[in-house]
Amino acid sequence: MSTPHARSSLRVEAALGLLRGRGERVTRARQAVLEVLDGTDDHLTADEIVHLASARAPGVHRATVYRALATLGDLEIVSHTHIGGSAAVYHLTVSGQHLDPAATGHAHVQCSTCGAVIDIPAELLQPLVAKLSADLDFQLAPRHAALLGTCATCRRSPDYVP
Repeated sequence: MSTPHARSSLRVEAALGLLRGRGERVTRARQAVLEVLDGTDDHLTADEIVHLASARAPGVHRATVYRALATLGDLEIVSHTHIGGSAAVYHLTVSGQHLDPAATGHAHVQCSTCGAVIDIPAELLQPLVAKLSADLDFQLAPRHAALLGTCATCRRSPDYVP
């Protein structure tokens, strides 16, 4: 069986380098969380991350994984989004040697019929962000929550009712 370090990708190593560069500890739980998020394109909840991280780092407690997610989020190495009808989901925001603007610069839409979550470029929502700011002095955080709607597949279904 390979060691956790041997399994690490460039993104995980970059994230660990950011932790070290900021004087933060590199713990088994933090590394396991980073490896789990690096290993999927899925939108994982904290509970799913706990399950997968505990397989990578046996003995790491659930609360420790939650603290790791919180710290990595505070350091903007991990980002979370609230998805309608479920818990927040997480993803890694690191690419190469730095924070990845493409990873942090996307928003989400969710199909209220099938539950699919789709990543979209955050700049698609920029006109709405600007309009809300100008008209209502309201600062929208489009990457923090998914917008609900109906995906093309569900709209094409013979059972679809608008």
